[in-house]
Amino acid sequence: MRPERLPLLVSIAVAAGALFICVSEAQEFTPGALVERIVCLKDAGQSYALYLPSSFDPAKSWPVLFLFDPGAQGPRAVEAFRGAAETYGWILIGSNNSRNGPQRDNGLAAQAIWADALTRLPLDPRRIYASGFSGGARVASAFPVFIGRAIAGVVGCGAGIATGLEPGGLKAAAYFGLAGLADFNYSEMKGLDLALDPSGLSHRFFYFEGTHDWPDPASCARAAGWMEVTAMKQGLRPEDPALAEIVIGRELDDARMLEDEARIYWAGERLEAAALLAQGLDLDLAGLQDLPSRVAKLKARKEYRQFLDAERARDRKEAEFRPGFGQAFGAVEDPETGGLPAVPKVLQEMRISFLRKDAKAGRTVEERSLASRLLFEFSFAAQTRAAALSDARDLSRSAAYWDLAIAACEEGLPREKWLYYNRARVAAISGDKKTALKFLSSAVDKGFADLGLLESAGELDPIRDTAGFQEIVERIKKARANQSEAQK
Repeated sequence: MRPERLPLLVSIAVAAGALFICVSEAQEFTPGALVERIVCLKDAGQSYALYLPSSFDPAKSWPVLFLFDPGAQGPRAVEAFRGAAETYGWILIGSNNSRNGPQRDNGLAAQAIWADALTRLPLDPRRIYASGFSGGARVASAFPVFIGRAIAGVVGCGAGIATGLEPGGLKAAAYFGLAGLADFNYSEMKGLDLALDPSGLSHRFFYFEGTHDWPDPASCARAAGWMEVTAMKQGLRPEDPALAEIVIGRELDDARMLEDEARIYWAGERLEAAALLAQGLDLDLAGLQDLPSRVAKLKARKEYRQFLDAERARDRKEAEFRPGFGQAFGAVEDPETGGLPAVPKVLQEMRISFLRKDAKAGRTVEERSLASRLLFEFSFAAQTRAAALSDARDLSRSAAYWDLAIAACEEGLPREKWLYYNRARVAAISGDKKTALKFLSSAVDKGFADLGLLESAGELDPIRDTAGFQEIVERIKKARANQSEAQK
């Protein structure tokens, strides 16, 4: 154990001794079943999703993971870690109130579910964890501050720590970062990894093939497994060599597979992670003894150096891209030549068509992921400006920015249908019925199916009585009916 970690671990131990777990008389929650909404006893405005592992026994104390989704979707957050909860015996609690927004509100949500869990569930006070995705990851990093005590670990997914927190000031004994290679916060997570190195905090970052979203269940389980072994090393749970060998063995298996695929940098990364996690443990696991020499051999290979050079080039390209599209947007803003006529010029200047090709068919996953990140940043920036101009009723320029956002949005992303819907909305307000119906039809093609919104949105009044609008409504109804029939 590192000496610099002693104060935090002592504080966790002291809190464990002082914490009185009060389990209420008849809290009968079914193990192995997701409960989507439990209202907090002391605050009816706060609720959470709950999952108890199938092995749950109310006579024992259990590790608990508090979860924060950026859209207040507690069940979605719980589902991400459900497999991990079964494997490692964790209680999962996902806030239904915490969302991207004021930290004060998120703090109240965190405090409410913490207080309720203490009353209703047998928690192991040494094994309190927090996790979240995107803005929820920032809430998770501040969870120890909100509840006024140190915790065993934080799992940050797709974003770093809360504003005002220093990397070395996290009140947690360990940190695990998860991010997709195509996540627009990938660079932020890489930076946090480096910032945590001098802090002495036990940490690990894992990058997977994916975009800005909750990680896949296997990646979430990897984070939980790492926390389990780290807790053994820190004296927060009994040692379990068999479990540790499974967790570390997964890193070794990954390294062999990656080396076979000639992904030398990532193979070395997995071996280094295995070596760090195995330090201080007495394990009988083949391949542990020669890890340092294996890592050194991989780092000496030209492919390893080539990856680092390519990654630095990708970092430079990403850093240069942001000010570039900010400057290109000036063509849309021009009072004389801007608006819709400027769209082709901006797309050409920012090489959006080439980025879309790279995102689909780039030579490596890293190249494809970089293109995806750049496309998203451009598209989201255009969307943000489009929404602001729409609110200000600057419809021509708003339409131009919606067109830019659509052109840069990769096919299949959940946000795609909403870009088309909003473009249709602006066209309808402008009186361009043909364009409005075209984009609304495309929105349905992309998965838009909100009949309630279609019926209530006042901006669509100019096209509501047209045959094209009624046809779109019927398409949605027919698709819903077909879906219901298929589910029977």
